[in-house]
Amino acid sequence: MTTRIRSFVVLVTAVLLQATIFSEFRLFGASVEVLLLVTILASYHGGPEHGAIFGFFASLFQDALTGAPFGLHAMVYSPLAVGVSSIEDRLVESRPIVYGLGLVVAVTLGASLAGFTGLLFGQTAIENGLLIKRSVIAGLISAAVAPPINKIVQWSLSMSIPGAVELRIPEK
Repeated sequence: MTTRIRSFVVLVTAVLLQATIFSEFRLFGASVEVLLLVTILASYHGGPEHGAIFGFFASLFQDALTGAPFGLHAMVYSPLAVGVSSIEDRLVESRPIVYGLGLVVAVTLGASLAGFTGLLFGQTAIENGLLIKRSVIAGLISAAVAPPINKIVQWSLSMSIPGAVELRIPEK
């Protein structure tokens, strides 16, 4: 299976999970942000290009699910994916706890920015404190369900990531 087909399958599965299972389970009004999580993990494993592509299509699916103006989440997901990939390049061999905290921060930031962008375009007004509270909770519970989703996203992008190059110096 090619990377494009795998990526499409992962996105459709994430949409189905977001629309069915994870929308039913809420903690203090916040649920798992599966599409945002998939975008962040794709940018981590596949670089800025794959992250931006995942982010664009995931955001269109998110707009279709939530009834938001088409393209609203695209203003957040794709730039966030490029930023996450850029920061990930600078974290050489960090500890897993750093990546976990980074994931919480990225999902929290993405959910907050999507909410504030919606406010700019006249979406349902929500109190700033409540929006940030729900974004933090969404970041925490999204990070809790991230390990299996991480493996799936890594699998979907495994064919596009170049392997290790072994340099051989010929002896004279």
